[in-house]
Amino acid sequence: MTDLVRDAFRAEGSGAFFGFLADSDGDNIPYKSFGVVGYGLSTGVLGFSGGRDPEGPIQQNSYSLHAGVEGGSVEFTGMAGASLAGVGVYGQVEDSPPVPTGWRAGVLGVASTQPGVIGFSREGDAIEGASFTGTALRAVSFFGNGVHSISGALTGVTGISGTQGPIPAPAGVIGTSDTHIGVMGTSDSRSNVFGPGVFGFSPNNIGVVGQTNNPNSFAGLFFGNVVVNGTLTAIAKNGMVAFPDGTQRVLHCMESPEHWFEDFGTAKLKNGRATVKLDGDFAKTIKRGGYHVFVTPEGDCRGLYVRGKTAASFEVRELGGGKSSVVFSYRIVGKRRDITRHRRFREDIYARPHTPEDQAWTATRQAECCGTARIHRQPGEGGARALAEARPEGRKFARCKALDAAAPRVMPTWRNGGRLMQGTVIAVSAAFSLGSNSAGFWMKGLPIRL
Repeated sequence: MTDLVRDAFRAEGSGAFFGFLADSDGDNIPYKSFGVVGYGLSTGVLGFSGGRDPEGPIQQNSYSLHAGVEGGSVEFTGMAGASLAGVGVYGQVEDSPPVPTGWRAGVLGVASTQPGVIGFSREGDAIEGASFTGTALRAVSFFGNGVHSISGALTGVTGISGTQGPIPAPAGVIGTSDTHIGVMGTSDSRSNVFGPGVFGFSPNNIGVVGQTNNPNSFAGLFFGNVVVNGTLTAIAKNGMVAFPDGTQRVLHCMESPEHWFEDFGTAKLKNGRATVKLDGDFAKTIKRGGYHVFVTPEGDCRGLYVRGKTAASFEVRELGGGKSSVVFSYRIVGKRRDITRHRRFREDIYARPHTPEDQAWTATRQAECCGTARIHRQPGEGGARALAEARPEGRKFARCKALDAAAPRVMPTWRNGGRLMQGTVIAVSAAFSLGSNSAGFWMKGLPIRL
């Protein structure tokens, strides 16, 4: 039964299946263009679902206080839309945004200059996508970024394949897996510069870092040719040679505190003398007048010596004015011409041995997101100590307390969740823990920057 009371309609009683119905014909075709039209100062149409006291959390903020249609429920879905061949729920901001036709989706949000869909959560996931066999979340842009993600304190994008693997520190992008490849980049471009599978870049720091804690594994592995347009620094440089038995054996490089090129050859004395011309291309690569020649006779003679070195040749003579005509071999060693500024035995802090003692930077990062970091002087150097705690509990300020005023200067800057942003540390020791694993690191006299 319906009663007209002060221009309001009220459906009473429990016998009917519906409170209000806009009828249709026998073929279920509606008579009316609009089944329900509602105008309201607050909400045009307000609906609730459920049993006893079904009203859900409605009109709690500026977005739900005024709405064309609002639904609420305590234990069920507040509002639902369904379509077999179109869009289930359509949301729009701005006037007449251009929208492609023919799309099918459960939810479609459109706009011209604003986001089409926004998800927000104070502490949980703002947006979640799930799929059994398809893509859970797909992003497409014709002229903009496909995905743009920002985190003020932790990782910008985290991708996990299978089971999560180790995550040593926050980063812009992290790919991790316990059984698969963590991050893979591929490209089929024919360009050698702008089409690599993976490109690492930094204007003032390291472009790409590879690390392993397993001494029997590799920080980097390449299948194919490798080009280094710069200085290659290594603890040891080895060559891998195939043996007749099918194994690969390791040979080692000779090292020098300076940059040298060398060339080898043989010549023959004639009446105790021989003039040897330098290879033209080899001569272009070494400094003129600064090369060395080592000769070895391959027959009986009084001995050999070198004289008359020029930029293009050198002369070999037999000792004591001998007149023999023996064959001799020679080795020429010259300094590289293209390297003009060189310091012997220069320390390279980036090429230190891969040992725990040289991993204070890594330890600080791991402690930042995994546990507690302690920074102090190495034992036996006066006992001075500074203690700082870094816990992954959001954007809390870490405490840094000097326990010995007589200590050498230990000046890290700690802020924003305990991250070491900048500082120069005379001696550092850091300990971190991740599950049942633990390790300790120390480093002397090096600037630490994160």
